[in-house]
Amino acid sequence: MGMQDRQDRILVIDDELGPRESLRFLFKDEYDVVCCDSVDVGVAELKREAPDVIIMDIKMPGKTGIEGLQEIRKIDTDISVVMLTGFGSLETAQEAIRHGANDYVKKPFDMQEMRSIVRKYVDRTRVARGRLGAFGELEELNKQLQSELVDKEHLAQLGQASSEFVHDLRNPLSVICGYVQLLMDQLQETSSFDGLQTDTAREYLARVEKSVFRCQEMAKMWKSLGQKDEMRMTPCSVMEIVEEVSETASAIASDVGGRVDLVRGPADCVVRGDSLQIFRAVQNLVSNAIQAFPDQGGVVKLGWDCSDDWVAIEVRDNGCGIPEDKLETIFNPYFTTKEGSGGMGIGLFITKKVIENHAGSISIVNDPSGGAVARVEFPRMRVAQQ
Repeated sequence: MGMQDRQDRILVIDDELGPRESLRFLFKDEYDVVCCDSVDVGVAELKREAPDVIIMDIKMPGKTGIEGLQEIRKIDTDISVVMLTGFGSLETAQEAIRHGANDYVKKPFDMQEMRSIVRKYVDRTRVARGRLGAFGELEELNKQLQSELVDKEHLAQLGQASSEFVHDLRNPLSVICGYVQLLMDQLQETSSFDGLQTDTAREYLARVEKSVFRCQEMAKMWKSLGQKDEMRMTPCSVMEIVEEVSETASAIASDVGGRVDLVRGPADCVVRGDSLQIFRAVQNLVSNAIQAFPDQGGVVKLGWDCSDDWVAIEVRDNGCGIPEDKLETIFNPYFTTKEGSGGMGIGLFITKKVIENHAGSISIVNDPSGGAVARVEFPRMRVAQQ
């Protein structure tokens, strides 16, 4: 049974019956509560089935709470641990924090405060484990791709295809890294991890999972190169594609002190195409715009519009622009204005190829007021045609 299928679980480790039973009574209607009277019994229970929060007394006969904390952290680095102290001394609490405790509560504890603390750390453990799950999927995906690289027979096609795939994969991976960093920043601010921040952390985790899914979809697309069903042409909502690009790119922009502004167009702008391919093309344009940000105040304006015959997507930035003598070669493979940044120089090449495969066109010009403007146009699919 997975994490989402079972009731959230609290493990209480305290040699005193009174506090154990008080905590059992306090949480029995909301959580699955397991109580143990010693560190050894508690650690054995942790190994048997991982709880979401551990509440443990610091002062116990035999192994102390600090010793128990050290053992717990060798088993599980992400589970939230709240220490109980009857001393109330800052030195004792600081020692617990140094050994990996997330928080401490003085005995006798206030019931409302304890409810709030436990709820907060149940959410924290969920987020941390979700992050690990996403990275585990990526690691498994990477192993599969390495196996595919060994087995591919068409080396000429592989050289081009693998370069494109590695480039495309960098975008969702950058999103994942950006949101994981935002998550970790929140998790470190344990004293103010209130309900609003919890909701935000869950939203970040959902975006991480969506980006992992995009990586998996790109891997499937890469594996099917050369097959007749490579392009899955279906009605695609431009609004949904652009909104998702804006959502995922916001983490990358925020990481460098900038932002992505979404400029909304009509909701009924529909094109016939492969939504993953169009997504990768638009994401490449937005990623390029973010990489061109000035040192401070970088902004990308991403929006869409349509007429009776066409649907347009526009990406506008306030960055450094493109050297005039390079404008004619920007769609060539391995062109880049970002020497030394790790860029592969094939993003615009991929983007142009995708757009042309959808009977579309792309233009990139410098904005006289600063920055560059990329405009993509596709034939519009009328609703009656769907």
